[in-house]
Amino acid sequence: MHHIMQHLAPSHTRRLIARSRQSGLTLIEFMVAAVIGLILVAGLSVLMANQSTARSEQDQSGRQIENGRYALAALQADIQHAGYYGQYSYGFTAPTVLPNPCDLTGPKEIDANMALPIQGYDSPTSVPAPLSTCLPDANHVSGTDILVIRRLEADDSLPPVNASLLVGQFYVQTTPAAKATGLVIAANRVKAADDTTTGAPTAIFSLLKKDGINAAELRRYVQHIYFVSPCNVYAAGATTCSAAADNGKPVPTLKRLDLCTTGDPAAPANCSGSPGFAVVPLVEGVQNMQIDYGIDVTAAATTPDGTPGPMVTAPALADWSNLMAVQVNLLVRNSNPSAGHSDVQKTYSMGSAGSVGPFSDAYKRHVYVATVRVVNLSQQRE
Repeated sequence: MHHIMQHLAPSHTRRLIARSRQSGLTLIEFMVAAVIGLILVAGLSVLMANQSTARSEQDQSGRQIENGRYALAALQADIQHAGYYGQYSYGFTAPTVLPNPCDLTGPKEIDANMALPIQGYDSPTSVPAPLSTCLPDANHVSGTDILVIRRLEADDSLPPVNASLLVGQFYVQTTPAAKATGLVIAANRVKAADDTTTGAPTAIFSLLKKDGINAAELRRYVQHIYFVSPCNVYAAGATTCSAAADNGKPVPTLKRLDLCTTGDPAAPANCSGSPGFAVVPLVEGVQNMQIDYGIDVTAAATTPDGTPGPMVTAPALADWSNLMAVQVNLLVRNSNPSAGHSDVQKTYSMGSAGSVGPFSDAYKRHVYVATVRVVNLSQQRE
């Protein structure tokens, strides 16, 4: 018996040693570890995806807020400067018809335009004539307002009268009691059909300051036409919006027509003539613009005080000369849709024009509103 135990002892010892030397994982242990690892990786992936989505939405929200505020600021600054005609403050004769913003024939037409520093078009389904001659219908979002602002350049760096003025540019010289308007082409004033005045700039702009010696200041005439366009960047070779604009995903954009001349080195590359208009994209994502106007309720009084009455969407012809305040309503959307968002129930108030929406899409939107005083018109009545 002792001999048998001695014979079996080495084998039993070898098995114990083999067990003590086992290393690595069993198949079951490996599978459990793999499952736990996959769960962790999936959790991290979901966490990173959610963080990326949240960051993207935060960026879009930030851009929308910035766009809305910038659009309001741009319109506010221009409205406040509307009707700035240098020292001239005697006013203009009220027009019998609305001026044609596209008519750049000559000084007579510019004088007619200056009579209304602000002019608007209320929610046209298509661009009305004669505005359609410089704003194609394809570049305007149907049902959105169009706003025209007129003023003189407020920059202090004024050209002297005897300088070489820009070819095709309108200039206005003013004193407190008089004004002189000219369109300079090759250093001579252009002749309109009923305008016989010609001559060098020094002959055209002959107004003097109070000292009776020095020439009165000369300022460039500025006209801006604000509108909402269906796209930002046209398709290659195109001059109007189409389904191919913005790489096949048109983004509604607040734009502006700027009066310009190709002879101006600072004019945009798309300036259409001398004089002409340049299309200037301002803010992406502006989907709707509705303008309300506050008319002086004391305009018929002997001493009107410039108090604006209730806001209206479409002033009568005689009311445009009594415009004291403007309320701007902008509907701004994100540039890209938001996953999981549905804008099918919410409506958006656009002032006196009422509400718009709901929209059956995934874009997030917000309305931005600002009421702006028409300073150069209202101050004259205080």
